[in-house]
Amino acid sequence: MNIRFTYLAMLISLLTFAATTEAVAGDGERDSIPESAYEYGYPNPFALGVHVGTTGVGLHIYQPLGNHFGLRLGGSFMPFRTSIVGNYGNRDVRSDVSAKANNVSLLVGWAPFAQQRGFFRTFNIQVGGAYFFDLSGKLESRLVDGYQYGDINVHPDRVGTITTHVNWKETVNPYAGIGWSNIVLDSRFSVSIDLGAYYLSKPSVSMEATGLLEENVNNAPTIENNIQNYRYLPRVEVGFSYRFWK
Repeated sequence: MNIRFTYLAMLISLLTFAATTEAVAGDGERDSIPESAYEYGYPNPFALGVHVGTTGVGLHIYQPLGNHFGLRLGGSFMPFRTSIVGNYGNRDVRSDVSAKANNVSLLVGWAPFAQQRGFFRTFNIQVGGAYFFDLSGKLESRLVDGYQYGDINVHPDRVGTITTHVNWKETVNPYAGIGWSNIVLDSRFSVSIDLGAYYLSKPSVSMEATGLLEENVNNAPTIENNIQNYRYLPRVEVGFSYRFWK
């Protein structure tokens, strides 16, 4: 996963360099992006946008606060669901995985190169946080086929199902990252790209089991201890905004 994020960051940086070079090489002509990365919108009313990324899909309100700063209030909704079939101990196991990461976020961006020429002026450093009112995961596993015990074939329903719940408490989680915000397409439309991570609270684990797997619920404290250091939630997000007033 970290390798994929590294490749993505390298690709975006390459595109940024290429766009900057092209803008400067234009024999002194201005490119279509305003003098300041935040010129469009300030001091006029906000822009409304949509976004999609690793923390879900949602809506946001974006307001420039001057030539170098911008404020973004957003809400994201992520219902994730998938099924995985794996082989463990020569037995096929079906796992149904679901996750939620519903949140409201508030981020402040600082564009240190806002008054430079070229695409790189939209680069910004972001800090803020998000209130996750539902951040949880669920893993439900069961055998695909029966369990053979001597001459007896035990049906998967008899073997049972084991369900693991992972939950983070409802709280505000700090965020830090970088991005390319307010990339102006014209006087009304803009694009944003964000890369960063939330720092989460320690997760809690609970388990439920049926059939022959009932005693496996005793493993919940061990699983909770093993994942207590996994507290970073990556955020890779692309957004589109529309400004209503010129």
